[in-house]
Amino acid sequence: MIINFQLTNVESRTYSSAEDVRKYKNININYDVNLKNPSIVVEKTPFGEKSVLRVEYSFAINYLSPNIGHIRFEGLSDYYSEEEDLKELKEKWDSGNAPGDIQNELANTMVANLAPLALFLSKSLGLPPSMPVPVINFQQAQKKKEEPTYYHG
Repeated sequence: MIINFQLTNVESRTYSSAEDVRKYKNININYDVNLKNPSIVVEKTPFGEKSVLRVEYSFAINYLSPNIGHIRFEGLSDYYSEEEDLKELKEKWDSGNAPGDIQNELANTMVANLAPLALFLSKSLGLPPSMPVPVINFQQAQKKKEEPTYYHG
């Protein structure tokens, strides 16, 4: 489980004015997630002092084709498990065999924590939304209410 998530660096930049950005119909947005430098550290946790696997991360959102800007985050996250041997886990990671489920948990925690900040920064810089924003359409919702439902209890 992830017991600590820290943001240590934020970098954002736009290379075009907001007016120029609006001219482009299609802008490719590339997401680069990097989990690196695992280490075992002793941390004070809600469970007392525990050894945790600390993993550094970087998360970059690049606006490409045309290259109009970027948003980058760096930080660290601590993973704790009573069931797993953290030294063995670190050795696997160092040899290029990091467990996918732990990588997924770290990456999803990172995105969940950083997506709101990325949306705020992209809006402030005049860039398109860095993540898809849900579209709400009340007209479609009203039509669906008129359709019969077929629930059987």
